[in-house]
Amino acid sequence: MFNPFAFPPFAWNMPLSGDVKDISPVTSWFSPQYEFNIAGNAALEKQVITKVASYGKQLGKLTNAVLEIADGKPGEAVESLRVMAKEIEELKSKTLVDSIEADLSKLKSQDKEAYQELLKRLS
Repeated sequence: MFNPFAFPPFAWNMPLSGDVKDISPVTSWFSPQYEFNIAGNAALEKQVITKVASYGKQLGKLTNAVLEIADGKPGEAVESLRVMAKEIEELKSKTLVDSIEADLSKLKSQDKEAYQELLKRLS
C-alpha cells in the first residue's frame, strides 16, 4: 500500500520566508572591479591604480627595491620606485588643486560674501 507520508513533501515557502536571495544587478561584466576598504580618498586611490600602477605593480616595485637594498646594491628597482612615488605625489597635488578649485567655485556660487572674505584672508 502506498503511504503518502513516507516521502517528504515538496518544499514550499511563503513569500520571503525561505529560499530568498539578494539580487544585485551586475553592471561591470567586462571590467571586474575589486573593492577595498580605503581609509583615505577613494577617488584618488582609484586614479593611482588606474593611471600610475596597480596594487600588484606597486607591490612588485616595492619588493624589487627592498631586495636590491638588502643585497647592498640599489639600482633600477629603487629608481623605478622613486619615479612611481613622484608620479603618485604629482597626482595627489593635482587632485588637491582640483578639489580646492571646485570647492572655491561652489563657495562663490553659494555665498559670494564668504568667498570674498576668504580671498582677502588668503591675500
